[in-house]
Amino acid sequence: MNSKTFIRFPLLAGHARYRWDAIRKQHQLVFPEGVLVLNESGAAIVKCCDGRSTDDLIADLSTRVDEGDPAADVHAFLNRLAGKGLVRDAAES
Repeated sequence: MNSKTFIRFPLLAGHARYRWDAIRKQHQLVFPEGVLVLNESGAAIVKCCDGRSTDDLIADLSTRVDEGDPAADVHAFLNRLAGKGLVRDAAES
């Protein structure tokens, strides 16, 4: 997937799941090969990867942030997750 490709309907891969680790006080994306620790922004995006459109995801996040348009950051983050096989486009199923 190149950096210009956008995921239209992000969905977590079947082997990946979000969790809050209360002991470490961390947002995590857990998968068989490891754990990806997420910051608040990353966690908010991952929690919205339920097959809704990326436009709807961005609109939802836009209501929660005070600064600017999160679209570019959301697309870049989703592309990085897709490159690791942790998110897929539900439209391609």
